[in-house]
Amino acid sequence: MASDQPVQGRRLLLAYAEASRDLVAPLARALEAAGFAVDWAPASPASAPGLIDTAKTVVVCWTPAAVASDAVNLQAARARKANKLTPVILAPCTPPANLGGRFHIADLSGWRGDSTDPEFLAFVHSLHGRLSGGLSGRMLDGGAWKSRLLSWGGASAAGLAAIALIVNFGGLKQAYDSLFNPSASEKALVATDAKVDEVLTLLKSKSGALGPGAENALRESIARLLSAQDGARGAAAEKLFNGDVDGALRDLNEAAQEGEKAAAGLAETWKEIGALAYPQRTWDAIDAYERAVELVPTDPVARSQLGNLYMRAGRLDDAELAFMRVFDDAGEEDLDVQALAAGSLGQVAMRRGAMEAAEDFLNQALEIDQQIGSLEGQAADLADLGHLRQQRGEMKAAETMFRQAIDLQVKAGNPQGHSDALGRLGYLLLEREKTDEAEASFREALAISERQDDVEGRAFALAGLGNVAGNRKQASEAAALYLEALALAEQISSTEIQATTLTELGLLAENRGDKTEAIERFRSAMEIYRQMGLQDDVRNMQDRLKKNGATPAPEGAER
Repeated sequence: MASDQPVQGRRLLLAYAEASRDLVAPLARALEAAGFAVDWAPASPASAPGLIDTAKTVVVCWTPAAVASDAVNLQAARARKANKLTPVILAPCTPPANLGGRFHIADLSGWRGDSTDPEFLAFVHSLHGRLSGGLSGRMLDGGAWKSRLLSWGGASAAGLAAIALIVNFGGLKQAYDSLFNPSASEKALVATDAKVDEVLTLLKSKSGALGPGAENALRESIARLLSAQDGARGAAAEKLFNGDVDGALRDLNEAAQEGEKAAAGLAETWKEIGALAYPQRTWDAIDAYERAVELVPTDPVARSQLGNLYMRAGRLDDAELAFMRVFDDAGEEDLDVQALAAGSLGQVAMRRGAMEAAEDFLNQALEIDQQIGSLEGQAADLADLGHLRQQRGEMKAAETMFRQAIDLQVKAGNPQGHSDALGRLGYLLLEREKTDEAEASFREALAISERQDDVEGRAFALAGLGNVAGNRKQASEAAALYLEALALAEQISSTEIQATTLTELGLLAENRGDKTEAIERFRSAMEIYRQMGLQDDVRNMQDRLKKNGATPAPEGAER
């Protein structure tokens, strides 16, 4: 339904759920009258990319049906990636945080097609501003070990909270079951201020006084519920209007239970998106798993993978919070989840230099994994404990643990874990001056990673081979290997591998007397370590900068 005469620089693409088409049509007509050329995105996402490429902006029309639509979510994600996303709410709902909630989002849920409406005019002005300038893209911030991978009563005060929460969520059932009726205009039972006051007074009489903020939130929720037009929310609205609070709560709770099922299904889709993006597209994977845990906060798979991605991106505080939530949520019978979370918390603690806490977590994880017979879990725990022993200078014990980890990963048939353990062994052998054995270990790890298309594993192994070349005084070969590892690490935003390879490149430049390059490399590594909150590494880089003659600029940065 595009206009016949496209307006240069003013072409919009409307992404929407088919069930909400009658809600979108008035918006399309009003936007055309305001001077925009309007295209409608197809129901199938397959042909959407071309239209997104040609559109100046993509107006994603969020309704409960759109929130539950995989097609609309994917179109919105493509638009966001292209910096063309302009979200608008056309019916009460909660858009995905990464596809609407993080933007200033226009709320036209109460709009009835009036082109002079202040909310609509504000939206038009924002579109003009959006098309005149545009939004900047995400700024990417930049370990050297691999993450652990998973292969998913009456109207009391609680009753008042239930109404406030369920009203905002209950529409998901209607959208999911196609019960939402977007063509209805005004319900005969209109929620007037007087009726809202009447219902609010009834609820307060049964639950006691409310604070101003709580009362305002509840008033808004009651108004939205009373304007509900059909389905479970419409039935609840009738009961609430007639003073039957208990009946309204029963209907809403039933709707919420159905909504929970719909949310769980949508969360699975986001987890699938996250799993596909995980190997190479770190920020897309983070967005997907963040949306999954918004929908199902207790999902240990999504939250653990999110913690792994935070680790990769250097967000150690966020990683720790994610893993701790998994650990706290795990029931007594969820031993595999407990072990995974404890081991991951051990990794975070070890990276921060908290070796005693790390050892406690890792030993706890190993004990559970041995109890349940998890070969992969035991291998991961032993590899981490080996790394800890290596940090303490206990080289013989560390080597034994790495070799045990390799054997267990082979028995478990886990190539990524096998590659990781080989790489760790390689670094230990190099430290023990067994250069030839170290090279063989790194090359085997690299070959496995290449077969698995494991970008992080390749970067890890290539950095190790760079260290081998450096030990042999093959500076040019070492630099080439570090640069290759750095490019791969930047590709997937693996911050720690970026920092370690930048440090090694700085040392090579320092050794050949190129202080300018050395300062540039050390400064870049220092900024990554600073973002990660690793102060010992920051101080190390500051010492290197000082040694190479870097001086503070007036504003405080290094020259």
